[in-house]
Amino acid sequence: MNTDVLQAINKELNNIRLRRHQLVFLITDNFKEDIRFVSEGLDVPYVNVNYELSEMLKDLSIKRRPRKVNELLKRIVREKNADTLVLDHTEILFDPQLHQNPVLLLEDISRNFTLIVGWKGQCYNRKLVYGEPEHDEYFTHDNTEGIIIEMK
Repeated sequence: MNTDVLQAINKELNNIRLRRHQLVFLITDNFKEDIRFVSEGLDVPYVNVNYELSEMLKDLSIKRRPRKVNELLKRIVREKNADTLVLDHTEILFDPQLHQNPVLLLEDISRNFTLIVGWKGQCYNRKLVYGEPEHDEYFTHDNTEGIIIEMK
C-alpha cells in the first residue's frame, strides 16, 4: 500500500507547480505508516504541526494566539528550507480557541510551498470533514483548492 500512496502523490506533484495552490491532502486507512513513508520516499521534511506550533504559541496569551497562528505556521514551514514538506499532526489547527479555518490557512501557505498534508478525517464529494458533528473541533470545508488523494 505504501508504494501506491507514493505513486499517487508523485503523479500529482508532477503537475502541481502549475496550480495556484500546491496542496495535497492525503487520506488513508494506514495513516501513520503512509505519511512517514511519503516523507522518507520523497526525501522531504516531516513536520509535526502540533508539536512545533504549540511550542511557539505556549508563551503567548490566549487572546493573541489566533492572530499569530498564520504567521507562526509560515515561519515553521519557511525554516525547513525546503520547497516541499509533509505536514502531520495538524489537530491543533482545529482547536476552537484558535479560530482558524485550517484549509484556508494551508491553502495560503501552499502558494509558496508544496504541502502534503495528512488529513485525519474524511472526504465526501470534495468536501473535507474533520471530527464528528457533536464535537467542538468538528469542521467541514467544501471545494478545497487542494488535491485530495484517498487511499482506502
